Amino acid sequence: MTHEFQRPDGIKVTYRRMQFDFEQGFDRYWHGGSPFMSLFWTQLSTAFQPGEQFFIDSARAMKGELKDPRLNEELSEFCKQEGHHTAQHLKFDRMNAAMGIDVDGCRKRYTRALDRTRKMVNPMEMLAVTCALEHFTAGFAERFFRSPEFSERADPKVTALWAWHAAEELEHKATCHDVYKAAGGGWFKRVLVMPGAWFLIMMISMVNTFALLWKDKKLFQVKDVAKGLWSLFGWKGLVSGMLPAFLQYYRFDFHPWQGDNSGDIARWKAENSRYIQMKPVRVRSTSPALPAPASAA
Repeated sequence: MTHEFQRPDGIKVTYRRMQFDFEQGFDRYWHGGSPFMSLFWTQLSTAFQPGEQFFIDSARAMKGELKDPRLNEELSEFCKQEGHHTAQHLKFDRMNAAMGIDVDGCRKRYTRALDRTRKMVNPMEMLAVTCALEHFTAGFAERFFRSPEFSERADPKVTALWAWHAAEELEHKATCHDVYKAAGGGWFKRVLVMPGAWFLIMMISMVNTFALLWKDKKLFQVKDVAKGLWSLFGWKGLVSGMLPAFLQYYRFDFHPWQGDNSGDIARWKAENSRYIQMKPVRVRSTSPALPAPASAA
């Protein structure tokens, strides 16, 4: 089937090898001294190894369905970006683990959920889940850039990692959507999985955050926990502020680039070029191949 490949001027999904200052060290509660906000972001980092491999595998399973060479090229860059996100977050995770934070327990919760999903769905449904979660990460990234108060008290060495990840999530926010459409994916299947995918990621995030707070004996610091929950779910919070993006996904003519984030990406590039390394590395996937794609809904 034909599929329109649309990107704003200046937007090209590009793999960049990065080197960040967080490897010099950071505090356990690096987000303004807040246990809740620090551990929320710390546990979220553990989602990326299983999560981004899930995304890569689901998109690659449809590669044979793609006729547009531009989309094929973008898919290749998308996979390399996601692989490098994992590599950088694993460095961050290992440093947190060295401080005694239970990153393995957090990662296992995400892994179990995604492994269960792999077993329950066919390849097209798996890609539909990926589209929903990519829309979540893009919405999260947009909120990160448009509301700097969510990171203003954080260690800038760590914030640089998250800002890079957010910029590239926005840059490739349409890749899996366009792969899904090009492979014949329909509206009903795409929107059907949306609520469950978003609920699952937030449920695991909260379980992980509260488990880490309990272990650190910080769960009953009521003021910090209440402030953190309000920052996420209160009026115009980081998560609650994504409601317009959630509703937008249900449009029949939805496309991720109906919301233009090219300005956010351009500003990130202008302010963070010092972190980009010149020599590229090859990112390999170790996951088993998926079966041939099922027919679209």
